[in-house]
Amino acid sequence: MKNLILLIFSLLIKTSVGQVFLNGNFENNSASGDLINLSNADCNSKLRDVNSFGTYGDVDIIKSSSYGGSGAQDGAWYLGLTGGGTDIIALTLNEPLTQGKVYTISFYDRKTSGYVVSPIQIGLSTTNNSAGTNVYTCTELAKLNVWSQHTFTFTAPNNGQYITVQMQSGDIQHWINIDNFVFNKTKCGGPLTILASANSVELGSSVTFTAQGGNNYTWAADGTLSALTGSVVTAIPRSNIIYTVSSEQKGCPVLTATVSLNIINRFVEKNSDTVIVEEIIKEKEVVKTDIKKHHKKLFGKHRVNGRKFIVQEAVTVASSSIKIMVWDKNRADGDQVSLYLNGELVVENFTVTKTKKEIILNLDPGKNIIVMHALNLGLIPPNTAALSINDGSKRAKLLTLVSTLKKSGALEVFYDPIVKN
Repeated sequence: MKNLILLIFSLLIKTSVGQVFLNGNFENNSASGDLINLSNADCNSKLRDVNSFGTYGDVDIIKSSSYGGSGAQDGAWYLGLTGGGTDIIALTLNEPLTQGKVYTISFYDRKTSGYVVSPIQIGLSTTNNSAGTNVYTCTELAKLNVWSQHTFTFTAPNNGQYITVQMQSGDIQHWINIDNFVFNKTKCGGPLTILASANSVELGSSVTFTAQGGNNYTWAADGTLSALTGSVVTAIPRSNIIYTVSSEQKGCPVLTATVSLNIINRFVEKNSDTVIVEEIIKEKEVVKTDIKKHHKKLFGKHRVNGRKFIVQEAVTVASSSIKIMVWDKNRADGDQVSLYLNGELVVENFTVTKTKKEIILNLDPGKNIIVMHALNLGLIPPNTAALSINDGSKRAKLLTLVSTLKKSGALEVFYDPIVKN
């Protein structure tokens, strides 16, 4: 009847509160009085939801005040353990802990006359017959004939359902009393997680990270992050990378979380002698007066697509049809551009790479303006592209245009049929 009542009580606790020990004060047992030097099997047959598996097996189930000068710290019963792993017990929890979540536990220990004690070590295990992962070691030894409370906070290293207890050193001549293992409420956060707006991005694109589950966030030092503190940061990665955030709160263990980010290379570079050919033929049937009016309007305002342009290079050619090669002669850093000829869009949203892009343009008589309109600044501002211009002569002219998000670089090409190259 006693065991049935305790079982019902344990089930009620499980449904009404969070994490609990099913028999943390050892009251659920079938002993009628003090039982000393029990083997593992004998102890396990007497104690419910507590498993003994030490190398020697010497656990004591005690009720009297014959040891330590008084009885139990809580209720009527307490345990005695020998040292050096000769006695180890696993206390069963109502449900597994959540890996990465923060928990706080308190318990009591006591030293008795004539015996040596060593620090108690607490572990978290997924089975009831192994010590598991150490989560706490007492910094103070048990006091003689006095119950002393120990409270500690830890981050669950696994999803274990068993708290293990032992004295980390000594032998069967070491002896300590323990009682009243409980979970305490904690203000510590956890588990710590990172929400990413994307897990894969193109080179030069950004991603936003949001940290949750902690306080006082600190991000690992990295030149691609917008900030090193705060719950929300932005990154523009240069390569595949793992970002780490930590959360530290007074009285709580440090929490950490990581997130991986991959770079997508949508433009596959080819051999340097491979040329992507794209012929853009501009066909106009306008009278010379209309051309002059258009040029006067364009060159007078020095604006294309709402942005001012600056002529950075000028060449004279002897052919109305020219071939332009565009590429990045330095580091390809994701620069994206659009090209305009005399205010008309000829190439839209083109990523400048090591691969040369060929463009065929037809010029108007006299002055022509080619504008490089930057769509981004890449990883290394400003937006830069190399150009070579060939009008049919044996030697091409090599040039460089530089654009920003405020001003566009432009090339002035003057078509004069009588020029000899």
